[in-house]
Amino acid sequence: MLVNDYLKTASLRGQYFEHYPITLRAIPHYGHRFVGWEGDRKAARELFVKLTDKRTYRYHAVFEPFTHPLMDQVVINEVCPKSKKTDDWIEIYNRSEETVQLEGWVLTDLRNEFRFPFVELLPNDYLIVCRDADKFRQTHPEAYNVIGGLGFGLNKRKETLCLYAGLGASVDSVSYELPPLDTAFTISLLLPHLDNADTENWEMRVGTGTPNAANPYLLNANVRTAQSQWMQIGVATGILLLGLLLLRLRAKGVL
Repeated sequence: MLVNDYLKTASLRGQYFEHYPITLRAIPHYGHRFVGWEGDRKAARELFVKLTDKRTYRYHAVFEPFTHPLMDQVVINEVCPKSKKTDDWIEIYNRSEETVQLEGWVLTDLRNEFRFPFVELLPNDYLIVCRDADKFRQTHPEAYNVIGGLGFGLNKRKETLCLYAGLGASVDSVSYELPPLDTAFTISLLLPHLDNADTENWEMRVGTGTPNAANPYLLNANVRTAQSQWMQIGVATGILLLGLLLLRLRAKGVL
C-alpha cells in the first residue's frame, strides 16, 4: 500500500499494512499556525487514516502567518557576536508599557533554539541572554537582568535571530551581514523606536557593548538635544536680560 502525504510541498511514500490506521499530524513552523486541512478546515491537527486498497492519499495542511500582539514591541536591541571576555550575548528590549512574561518563549538562529525560563521583562527595560552568566558579570558587574544558558554561539559574519512567543507566534527578527573584524565588537540599534529589521538602523562598535543600558547613539543624541536646549535657554535668557537693561536705562533717561 502506497501513501502520499502532501503537507505543504513535502511528500511521503512508503509501504504500510492495509486496514491499519496511521496518524498524520500537522506541525507548523515558528511564525505560523495550523488552520485546517484543505477541504476540511474544522478537522483537528491529527488525522487518523484507515488504509484500504486505495493506492494514493492526498492531504494538504493549511497554515497562516501567526504574529504576537507584542510584535515589534519586544525587540532585539543589541548583539555581541564576538567577545572573549563575555562570550556571545543578545539584549532584548521591551518597548511596550506592560510587563512581559517570557517563560516558554523561544530565541532562534538558523539552526538552534533557546527556550526562556521563567523571567519577567519590565516596560522600557532590558534583558541579557548570554552563554555564561558568571563570565558575563565579570566584565559587566553593573548588569542587573541577565540569564545564561544560551546553548549556541552567534555567527560573526552573517546571522538571523528570531524571537517567538510560547505558542510559536512571531515577535521579532533581525539579520546582519558584517565585514570580518578581529577584535571584540557589538552591533546595536541606533534608537529604541526604530525598525530593527532595517540594517540602516544599526551600527557596529568596537568593545564589549552597553548591556542593560541605552545604546551609545541614543546617549549621544540625548546629549546633543540637551546641549541644544541649554543653548536655546541661554539665548532666551540673554535676550531677556538685555531687554531689562534697556528698559532700566530708558527709565533713567539714558536712552
